[in-house]
Amino acid sequence: MNNFTSSSSVISSDTVIKGKIDFKGELLIEGKTSGDILGDSLTLGPSAKVDGKIIVKAITVQGSFTGFIRSDSVKLDSGSTVNGDIEHSEISIETGANFNGKVIRISKQQKKSAENETEEDNSIYSLTDKAVAK
Repeated sequence: MNNFTSSSSVISSDTVIKGKIDFKGELLIEGKTSGDILGDSLTLGPSAKVDGKIIVKAITVQGSFTGFIRSDSVKLDSGSTVNGDIEHSEISIETGANFNGKVIRISKQQKKSAENETEEDNSIYSLTDKAVAK
């Protein structure tokens, strides 16, 4: 089990969320979510089933994710399943992680223009484009 004593927020395994999640600090998701996730430090726990577009400073995936990730630091733990593209500054993929998609390294120039783009356009992902987490 994870030690999340300093976590700001937890979405428990019996929770389903459809829509945008915007958070500060740390967020642990153990439940099912579908939609945009924007914030600082995100962990998708072992029971998480998430789909959508994630833009965070750091992410650790232990559960299941489908969609797009943009993050400075990405860690795919053993047993995780990720289907989709990842834009990152640094990435770690442990033995036993299942990954299907493209990995794109973000340069500092791309990162600055992407941040400006996100600030201008808050509708970065349409729920109609993805299936709901199962």
